[in-house]
Amino acid sequence: MLHRLSDAPSVGTACEPVMAMAAERLGDGFDRADGQDSFSLFTLRGASRADLQYVMVAHVDEIGGVALSEDRDGWFRARCWGCSPMAFARSGLQAMDYLAASPDDAFPIEAAVELIGGELRLRVRGTGIRPYRTVFTFDTMSVIEQGHILGKALDPRATVFAVLSAFRALNDPRVGALLVMAEECFMDAARKAVVYLQRHAPNLRLIANADVPSVANLDGADLEVPAIRPFEGRNMVDPGFSIRMSEALAHQGIVHHLTGARSGSQTALFSPLAPTVSVALPGEGIHTERARMSLVGIERCADLLVALGSHAL
Repeated sequence: MLHRLSDAPSVGTACEPVMAMAAERLGDGFDRADGQDSFSLFTLRGASRADLQYVMVAHVDEIGGVALSEDRDGWFRARCWGCSPMAFARSGLQAMDYLAASPDDAFPIEAAVELIGGELRLRVRGTGIRPYRTVFTFDTMSVIEQGHILGKALDPRATVFAVLSAFRALNDPRVGALLVMAEECFMDAARKAVVYLQRHAPNLRLIANADVPSVANLDGADLEVPAIRPFEGRNMVDPGFSIRMSEALAHQGIVHHLTGARSGSQTALFSPLAPTVSVALPGEGIHTERARMSLVGIERCADLLVALGSHAL
């Protein structure tokens, strides 16, 4: 499943291929509530959202871009998010229609850059491109090597996998798994999920947001050890609560460490709803066509999310 999550394209709010995989992974025993261009919330079948007390959050969208207006000679202007246009121009790309529901709908395209006014501009070309509704990302197949997975989109799909695994393990009607879109290009999309929880889940006791920072952005990063980060970019994430929670989990033998990150995430958007913990699982080479993450680290991240829920409930 981790392979498929990594390989599938989902960019911006064009995330149905990955959301459908999440639903498939969870099976018939779970319900799914969707927010328009923003999120999917998974709960146990028949559970009341008013009874939710613990929600785990991860975002599903990856870096990529969208085709804009046609330029010349079959090329289209393009906008990209998450890395330099050069990274897309030197890699094989896959594209899909914005409304595609399956990774099987993807098709290959090529990209090139040109220097205009001192700025690199990306262009894309391929059969089937439609202006403003063709999105693209890297076309890389993930592999397992020596206890690590290498592939595109491990930020964020490694923590998506951990959240889904923890959700299944807890198997509790008071627990929800919230998968959010567009963090890489429009973090405010998550506000729709925040408003939804405000309206439908008034009894929250804990929110855990799990994300994948680069090892360079996480102090003391270890690929095999997930972290609780009370200091996330310029934001504080309930530091006193996070420290006390980390101490309690350490006494239980839950493998993790307490640290801070130079980079931020969407955690701050959710923190007004309930006590909040920022969970980080570092990766190497994220936002490239081939990131690298530890399988042990991913398993421990799921264990940490389970332990957080067990403690809160």
